Amino acid sequence: MTEKGSHGAPRRNNSLLAKRPKARSRPYHVLVIAVMVLALGCTGGIGRPAFLDQPPLRVGVAPTYQPVIFEQDGVIVGIEADLARALGQVLGRPIAFERYLFSELIDALERGEIDVIMSGMSVTPEREERVRFVTPYMKVGQLALIRSSELLRLGQRRSIYRSGARVGYARGTTGEEFVANRLMRARSFAFDDVDSGIRSLRAGRIDFFVHDAPTVWRLAGDPTSNDLQGLYHPLTEEHLAWAVRPQDTKLHALLDATVSHWNREGLITPIVNRWIPVRVTLH
Repeated sequence: MTEKGSHGAPRRNNSLLAKRPKARSRPYHVLVIAVMVLALGCTGGIGRPAFLDQPPLRVGVAPTYQPVIFEQDGVIVGIEADLARALGQVLGRPIAFERYLFSELIDALERGEIDVIMSGMSVTPEREERVRFVTPYMKVGQLALIRSSELLRLGQRRSIYRSGARVGYARGTTGEEFVANRLMRARSFAFDDVDSGIRSLRAGRIDFFVHDAPTVWRLAGDPTSNDLQGLYHPLTEEHLAWAVRPQDTKLHALLDATVSHWNREGLITPIVNRWIPVRVTLH
């Protein structure tokens, strides 16, 4: 992921011990049951709960990226939040969410304020110079969003590349990199957060808003967003993954083995399907 945060976002270093959301769908419980079985194998079986003996795993998040990671009624929720809670069961450790702006997450990791970033972060060469990524859990990419009323004029794949196209993006994201590197003839507009960019798109101040596929997929499944239309030809190919400090080899090995196991067993798919019921990609 790739979002930087938003005005009014919770200030960083505001720790929230992971709470259990009020209701969970069956796929979440299926995953938790599966990982609890794995957890018993990792913690020595039945006996004193490992949660009582282990320090919290400090998870850095920027909770402004629906449906991947966001806050709802005071609880951190989304794809990453469900995975983090399941990870806590595997490791036998409670989860403590630490809120930051997205642009502050890697700095916080390097300062030792958090143990792992789980915030929809895309793997990029620049980030790999500072962090060590775990095996990716999801493949995404940048997609463009337009107003539905402009579908005939702007709906063709090449439209975003035309000279003078007004293209918005969120600062500090891979969408910004795409606009800077691939849309040199466009008029670019930077926004502090996704909601600001979408408001500008609705107001007609920009023609396109470029962001991660989960953002566009979420709007596609929202009946209140019929005025917006996603263009489902991927502009980039990216992978979302968790990040740890390069020197934390033991933690990296544990997380990498866990995600690899989940990927092999198809345990992540129900979580993604719960939060993103509609996913459209055209090639």
